[in-house]
Amino acid sequence: MTDKKSAIDWASIRKEFEAGKQSIRAIAKWYKISDAAIRKQAKKHGWKVANQSQSSHQTQSANQSSVDLTPAEQTKVEDVIGRGRNIAERLLDELSAETLHKGEMEVIIQLNETDPDRISALKQAVSLPTRAKTLQTIALALKTMGETAAETAKGKKQQRQAAADAATAPGNRFAPRQAPRLVADNT
Repeated sequence: MTDKKSAIDWASIRKEFEAGKQSIRAIAKWYKISDAAIRKQAKKHGWKVANQSQSSHQTQSANQSSVDLTPAEQTKVEDVIGRGRNIAERLLDELSAETLHKGEMEVIIQLNETDPDRISALKQAVSLPTRAKTLQTIALALKTMGETAAETAKGKKQQRQAAADAATAPGNRFAPRQAPRLVADNT
């Protein structure tokens, strides 16, 4: 009746955590411990993910307070946007491969699965509507990242002022009228 607990290999868990290739939950599931235990250990010993220089909370605040960014903060935002674009490109490649081999995937599903509910769920996962929705989501993410990159240079007031200046530029509809030119010279 007594279950003897095995020792937790924190050194291996730390290596995987700092590598950043797997989520905390995936690591926890692999080592059969809770993700909260890993988070507590990481906080206690100051573990840092290799490709993550700041927490997600700091990243969100950097994106929200884009009016007064220092050059260092600007670089951080650009790095986050660059990583997001890389992820989106990899997802697009994955979607392209899935689309290219859709028929083969359906055959594999039919041959390897016996449960009809699982077969229908897997077929739905590779269906056209699901792939189209995935593409739409990736496109929206790329659009948002592009807008964020453009907005980091200006705040809302500066954007409005720039739009007003463009509307009132000479030759535009709302430009102030010029003084009339005299055609005849009476001298």
